Amino acid sequence: MTTKEILLMTFLYLAAAVAVTYFTRATVRRVIGASIGGAVVASIALRIIALCEALGWWRIPFASTPYFVPMMFLGLAISCTPIYLVTWRVARRFGWRGLAVCVGIVAIIGPPRDYLYAQRFRSGWSSRRVWRQSSLTARPTL
Repeated sequence: MTTKEILLMTFLYLAAAVAVTYFTRATVRRVIGASIGGAVVASIALRIIALCEALGWWRIPFASTPYFVPMMFLGLAISCTPIYLVTWRVARRFGWRGLAVCVGIVAIIGPPRDYLYAQRFRSGWSSRRVWRQSSLTARPTL
């Protein structure tokens, strides 16, 4: 990702976080908790990205700047905050069934969205199939 893309993503998600905070009527304590949760997920996500690149599963183009990793961390942390605030409100209103619907929506929308993003902005994104599941043998093959 380029610096411009990360900054755009960060500011759009920051605007979304402000809007979601207003519409969910979240308290300061909830917003801080969602932000801390976003920071935890961002640190784990950066490690997963590094691991998968080392294993050759995918490649994400990194900007050659010394501040890329902190900027990516901040962008990931901010992007998770509105998600946590919305799921908090859904869980409060609908319980586990509402969370199950949220997980289903994310599972259906997420992969095509990522694929379309990678196809549209082909600036070095690549992935390869590591495991193909055979329906007859049920053995993973490379």
